[in-house]
This record gives sequence, C-alpha cells and structure tokens, in this order.
Amino acid sequence: MASASAEPNPTEARRVVAIIPARGGSVSIPLKNIKELAGRPLIDWCVRAALDSGCFAEVFVSTDHDGIAEVAERSGAKVYRRAPETATSTASTESAMVDFATAHPDFDVLCLIQATSPLTTPSHFQEASALFNRQGADSLVTAVRAHRFMWRVDPSTGEASTKNYDPEKRPRRQDWEGELIENGAFYFTSKVLFDQSKCRLGGKMVLYEMPEHTLTELDSMIDWEIMKGLCQEHGYHAKASD
Repeated sequence: MASASAEPNPTEARRVVAIIPARGGSVSIPLKNIKELAGRPLIDWCVRAALDSGCFAEVFVSTDHDGIAEVAERSGAKVYRRAPETATSTASTESAMVDFATAHPDFDVLCLIQATSPLTTPSHFQEASALFNRQGADSLVTAVRAHRFMWRVDPSTGEASTKNYDPEKRPRRQDWEGELIENGAFYFTSKVLFDQSKCRLGGKMVLYEMPEHTLTELDSMIDWEIMKGLCQEHGYHAKASD
C-alpha cells in the first residue's frame, strides 16, 4: 500500500489523541481492566503513563461499563461510551477504533493503547512518537526482540521442523539478532490512513522496539502474579492525582 501521509506542515504540531479500549466483559479474568494490580487498577497504569508522557492532546478510555468509566475518570482519562456492538467478545479492536473516530474525528494521529500492557512508561510513548514523526510514518507498531527458536508441527504427519534456524548451525544468542515479536502495547495511526483503511497498521510502517519484559501477557491468574512483580520493578509509578 502506498504511503497515506499528508504533506506535513513544519509550523503546525499534529493533534494526537489516545484511545484505550476497555470493555466490561472480560472472560478469562472478570473485570480485568479494573482489577487491582500491584496496588492500582490495571487500567490506571497505562492511563497515567499516557497522560504524563505529554504526547497526547486527550486520553480516552472507550468502555461500556460504569465501573470502568469511574476508574478511568479517577485516573485522569476522559470516557467515551462505546457502542454495544463494539464491546462483544467477537468484536474487533478496529471496530472500537472506528466507533471512536466517528464520534471524535478531531485528530491527526490516533494512538491505540492496550490496557493489558501496564509496563508501558511515558518514555516509551515519547520515544515512539519521535520515531514516528522523524520517519514521516503512517503507522507504528511496538515489538520486543526475543531470542527464541520457533518450531512447527505438520498436522498430517506429526513431523516437527524449525521455522527460524538451522539445527546444524544453531546460533549463539550473541551472534543472532533474534525475532521481533509484536507485543501489542500501543500503535500510532495517521488519520489519513485510518480513514482510508479502517486498520491500525498500513502505509509506511515503523517499529518501536521495547524491552523484553514488556512481552508478558495477561491471560490468566498466573500471568497476573508474574505481572505484579514486573510492575513493581519496571512499571511507571506516577504520583497520585490531587
């Protein structure tokens, strides 16, 4: 796809708006988005980091749940009441983005932030924003470099084979660049691109590499206990709002 970037105006800063989708119907961990994690509601971690980064004109939490809305406002975010059809277990994240962008079209860049990435800090947003602008990109994805050997299994024969290395030439970690794995922390998308494609990624894409600990997922209570320790060590510990 050709670049969707409009001609930049060097004298005018772009208006960047953040959206954090947070529906109330989490299945694996009930009301996961406001469950306490290391002393704070999960969603508070990314809201405070986004606000304190200084990158965003506005930070919205898009939700269908009163309790999540209340916590989001206490954390300092604005609340967008998303359409019910965008908050089902089968709805795509893009549908929530389209719903929000239709109601709030006043942006040049939309930043999708995942509430389940509490290890994102203000400096991550700042560095990614600088990269996005410097490269004149249409979209940005975050990723983590992992030194892991990938395998596949043929379902018809049961035979296993490698995907990203030769077993006869097994590389040492220090001699191998590893694999860049999308960690889903946040994305930047220009309005021009999003209006055209209704997709978070496309056009001229750039990648912002994040620390390896940000690859941790939150799909089970075991993940939750692991993440608790990581937040205490690596999370952004914002000052409480007045």
